[in-house]
Amino acid sequence: ILLFFVYSFGLGFTASSFVKNSENFLERNLMRVGFGLSLLPFLIIVLNIIKIPGDWRIVLVLSLIYPAYSLFKNYRNLKVSLRLTKADISTFVMLVIFAANFYVYVTGAFNYPYLEDDDSWGHAQTARFFSIEKNVFSEFGNRIRYLNPYPPTYPLVMGILHQTNNSIYWTLKFFNALIVSLSTIFFYFFVK
Repeated sequence: ILLFFVYSFGLGFTASSFVKNSENFLERNLMRVGFGLSLLPFLIIVLNIIKIPGDWRIVLVLSLIYPAYSLFKNYRNLKVSLRLTKADISTFVMLVIFAANFYVYVTGAFNYPYLEDDDSWGHAQTARFFSIEKNVFSEFGNRIRYLNPYPPTYPLVMGILHQTNNSIYWTLKFFNALIVSLSTIFFYFFVK
């Protein structure tokens, strides 16, 4: 779980460093997770295109390079200002909604130990394949349903997360619930 947020935040921090960021601390950092989550499959595909395996250690290093450089470069100018504003109150309400959504999705997903239907098993197979092969363009992948010709973003993200967790069931159920729940946060800021 920690690695998921490190990948997402690190990549999002890198991407958002080149644009104007929000003045609001919560919005700025929550959206960095969203930007990073959208960049994660793109990064893995680029790695696979240039023949670098999609290993979690490589992704971790790449997601931490620019944040570490920025922290080292600006550590003397680092200021954290935590002021509570009206916008923060609505953000906290949205975080409560996120927590409620997450609770409902996780408890529902783990109500029984199995995956739900044929689609879930197909996605589990593609995520497991990528976690072992570390290459979405492997010739063996052409025989796997949901890997080709579909965009491989879901198997890439789940495969990277499965590399550090031994249960494909837990990985799919938990992170699917987390990503769907996080969409509440991202949609809130999109509308705002």
